[in-house]
Amino acid sequence: MSDTLSPKLINLTLRDGQQSTLDAADWIFEPRDFAKVIAASAKAGFKGAEIAGGQSFQIAISRGYNPFTILGAVSHALTESSGLQKFELQMLFRGANALGFRHYDKDLLEITLKEFIKNGITKIRFFDALNDIDNLKLPDSIKAANGVVLEGAFCFTHYADSPDRYTDEYFCNYTKELIAAGYNAIGIKDMSGQLTAERVSTLVPALLSILKPAGIPLTLHCHSTNTENSSAAIARAIELGVQTIETVEGVLSGGSSHHTLATVAPQLIKDQASYDLLTKKTNQLWGARPDRKDAEIPQDLKEQLCAAGVPGGAMPFVIRDLQQQETTVRAKYLSSNKSPDGNIDLDSFSSIVDLFIAELKRVCKDAALPLLVTPTADICCKQAIANLAIGANPYSDSLADRYLNRGGQPNPDPRYAKLILGYYGELKSYDGEGGVNRPSPDVVQFFESNNTLQLKAIDHHPSETAGGDDLREAQQCAWQLIQKLGAKALSYASFDQLTILYALKPASAIQSDDPIEKAVHSYIERADNAKIDGRGRTFPGYKTLMQPILTQLSAMFALQPNLCPKDIPSFTVEKFGRNFCSQLFDIYIDLPIWGSVNSLNNHLSKLLSSSHISAKLLEAVRHVSESLVLLDARPSRQEKVILAQALDRFGKITIGDLLNSLALINGFVNDVAKYATNPKAYAGRSISFNDLAQLTKQSGSNHALDPWEAGIRQSLTGKHLRLEADFQRRAENWKG
Repeated sequence: MSDTLSPKLINLTLRDGQQSTLDAADWIFEPRDFAKVIAASAKAGFKGAEIAGGQSFQIAISRGYNPFTILGAVSHALTESSGLQKFELQMLFRGANALGFRHYDKDLLEITLKEFIKNGITKIRFFDALNDIDNLKLPDSIKAANGVVLEGAFCFTHYADSPDRYTDEYFCNYTKELIAAGYNAIGIKDMSGQLTAERVSTLVPALLSILKPAGIPLTLHCHSTNTENSSAAIARAIELGVQTIETVEGVLSGGSSHHTLATVAPQLIKDQASYDLLTKKTNQLWGARPDRKDAEIPQDLKEQLCAAGVPGGAMPFVIRDLQQQETTVRAKYLSSNKSPDGNIDLDSFSSIVDLFIAELKRVCKDAALPLLVTPTADICCKQAIANLAIGANPYSDSLADRYLNRGGQPNPDPRYAKLILGYYGELKSYDGEGGVNRPSPDVVQFFESNNTLQLKAIDHHPSETAGGDDLREAQQCAWQLIQKLGAKALSYASFDQLTILYALKPASAIQSDDPIEKAVHSYIERADNAKIDGRGRTFPGYKTLMQPILTQLSAMFALQPNLCPKDIPSFTVEKFGRNFCSQLFDIYIDLPIWGSVNSLNNHLSKLLSSSHISAKLLEAVRHVSESLVLLDARPSRQEKVILAQALDRFGKITIGDLLNSLALINGFVNDVAKYATNPKAYAGRSISFNDLAQLTKQSGSNHALDPWEAGIRQSLTGKHLRLEADFQRRAENWKG
């Protein structure tokens, strides 16, 4: 028995809970909603939450959200909230596959990880679908990152027909490799319901004997797909002293997701009222009865697939694809020369699943018994279904009969050929002798000769690529998008973020589609809600500049309900954090109003060139020209030092002054033609940022204003009051 019975609690609801249960269209991504779950989690005793990585990255993009924006808003809100600064924000990263499904260049991996850390991630779980340590090499800059937990997780599996393959010794030796590679935490990732209490009783003590002397914590990540096994495994792991357990709370728990804390460890609930509030919050966000894709799978079929090692996330598509191919699979079985099995009732869909499981076992054996986790589970399951439906004779012992159709062409999953030919890495044995479990030579030779991509077996490890064109090509795409959409693209994501989004972008159904441009347009449609009072604008690009501010504020108000909306206009830009300040500065520089300002300056220069200009008009033109300079926070030149200085000055500007300065500039732009010949009405004097506070109701100044200044004050005060009312209305929603 361990000397501790209180493991750290991590809430997976926001990432793995959604991924394990919901269709992509039903995910939530608003930072304020994330913040609400985090606030309730912290109050209920949880020390962290998983909010990024895995499939959430590409799903967010497809829904018009920037994953970095979500993270940055939540992270900053935590830093501004008393008692929540140490709450852990966790993400999932697939090693060399990053957040996509192929090997990416090392320089791209490094900037991606840096961007997540920069935006507030404090724990990164790394795993590789093959448990290949060479796919999990950490950049030196990431190993040196302060305050970041780098957890190396091994994928747990068990082949009943090959019990000597994935032994405790295998996992312990792999753990030692992870520690040597620079990981400062270890996780057990049971994605397919294979871990039992009996196995935990041998595996966890063996791991802890390695980890405890080094002060390295152990986390258990265990899906609830096999309810009985997983709940018993978690309970036993707690008894043995595992340092961290992970749960999903509320309506997204159970099924293919994870157990609730109340289900597996009710003794760890210290405050029942706060825990009940957490459950209530999650149920409010997703509704009492969300449309769960895992709930569509009958329990008996779920048990069949789980026993075969199929993870819960793969089950919905396995059932769907088998149902679509049911008639074909049945006909192929009846037409094969296989002796009929008296136990098979072909009228039962359960028997079709049995045929799939039998073929999946053969597919996995051909591939040298890989671990069934994203993406290998998807690859192997789809290949098994393809064999049953398209293979010439899937019940033959011939590779050609199973993997080729009747016309002699390969079945349609080239990824399986890549798996066989080493394009994803190796299934190392961790036997101390450098052993690798590879497909048999005849299987390799067959797939070299029969794959649609005409690939040959790889002669080097795929992770050895030092740096290809991934980063350069993505930067080019990001730059082109900014050239095309300007501030709108920068409002969605910074240049560095756009680069990463392009590099790891979702696959498009139509090759010519640009999924990142599509995401920006979805974001712009949603940004219509940023219009003041939901309807108007005070300068061109208002909603482009305001939408990121509102995103940040929504998370802050969700965690700090005592914030006063009337205070928002006096917030400086730097109050939202350096990262956000930099992004808002880039948006500001690229606003469309500056093109109009250039036209206005050209117009004024024409007035100045006239030899008949009056002294009063000359003075007015000078006032306008000076105001356009004094109210412009852009850098004078594009040089690194000057840019940095300008950014520092920009950070000191209040939200109210920033918006009012742009409104005044827009007023000059709109009024020049109307008042150019009436200098008294046009510009009584020049105006700077320092004047703005005195020219609004906030000033409290007794300075007597002339009629022109009084008109300016009336205009700015009206805008200020309108802005306050708008923030008040929004805050009520953010707090709700």
